[in-house]
Amino acid sequence: MDGKVQGINGVSAETPIPLITPYKLGKFQLSHRVVLAPLTRQRSWNNVPQPHAILHYSQRTSKGGLLIAEATGVSDTAQG
Repeated sequence: MDGKVQGINGVSAETPIPLITPYKLGKFQLSHRVVLAPLTRQRSWNNVPQPHAILHYSQRTSKGGLLIAEATGVSDTAQG
């Protein structure tokens, strides 16, 4: 044995997990590769995000992470 601790699926404890390793995306240096995709939360007024969206997204962000905040419906009939 080489003294390395074996983890799940035989991967050593020293092997980095790609999802939580730093990544450079254009001019952005991300601390990990977890991205929150755009959300359409249907809580906008006239398709404009309201102040409460700040709290919603601040609870889901992390330092050095990428968060794509809002998406809009492609048409009024797409609002559900």
